[in-house]
Amino acid sequence: MNKAIISLLLLLPNGIGALSTPSATTTTSSRDSRRNKILKGIDASQFRHPLDRDLTNFFSKAPLSNVATSAIQRSLSIVEQGVRLDLLSSSVKVSPNQMPELHESIQEAASILDMGVVPSFTPQANAYTLALQNQDKNKPAIVVVTSALLDRCSDEEVQAIIGHELGHLKCSHSLYLTLGGLASTPLRALPLVGSQADKLLQEWRLAAEYSCDRAALLVSQDVSVVAGAMLKLFAGTSRATNTEAFIDQSREYEQLLKDANPLVKASIRRQQRTHPLPVKRVGELEKWFESDEYKAIVGGYN
Repeated sequence: MNKAIISLLLLLPNGIGALSTPSATTTTSSRDSRRNKILKGIDASQFRHPLDRDLTNFFSKAPLSNVATSAIQRSLSIVEQGVRLDLLSSSVKVSPNQMPELHESIQEAASILDMGVVPSFTPQANAYTLALQNQDKNKPAIVVVTSALLDRCSDEEVQAIIGHELGHLKCSHSLYLTLGGLASTPLRALPLVGSQADKLLQEWRLAAEYSCDRAALLVSQDVSVVAGAMLKLFAGTSRATNTEAFIDQSREYEQLLKDANPLVKASIRRQQRTHPLPVKRVGELEKWFESDEYKAIVGGYN
């Protein structure tokens, strides 16, 4: 793999500071003593959630998918130009000379997932990525995470969050989810079929998040680190530090849901969400961590 290339931008809103020196110093030494396995040659299909994998394969092989893919890529590149200019005008660019510990962390995460050209990285109010890999090293794709999380999380937890966003890029989610949405548009006007198409797309979006939680775990290779990052993300405070209690909470939720009234279950299923329920994400991640699939991936590298 060519040396990963990252252009990292840090957007610091008023009232939010940069990474604190004590946090960086404490956790960097921990990471130096525990080098994670580099997953050379890993393909996104190896860690995709089953629904994400099946629908991606289906739409990538659909008639005229190549034509549609090219059109989507051109459209997203225009959007990306605007985002890049906006971020460059109001952000601090992270580099080997600016917040080098954070820059190194992204380089390492990208190396673990075997990514060549790695995204610009910008913390601000919310986490997102255009989720489309750009092979032009002079215009890397863009990833944004919350500035508050940089202050709230340890370096390992921040790297897990980065791993999640890199997962979107590795899986080209913007491309395939847009392709799926376009392909299903004619179906939405049809009775019954339209609602089923919308439901499937919603489930696909949630499955894509599970895929990226798996990418975060592959980067961290420690389920407690990823769960800890999720805990601080969902709690909104660094005071929530008991990861095991949070994992127990996810188990409690699963048991209560299993015994819940059918009307309650149906109400929960009907909720429209852009991301899975926090406790569901932790529960799914723990199951995958214990699975033969995960062990085969990580165990196959020295």
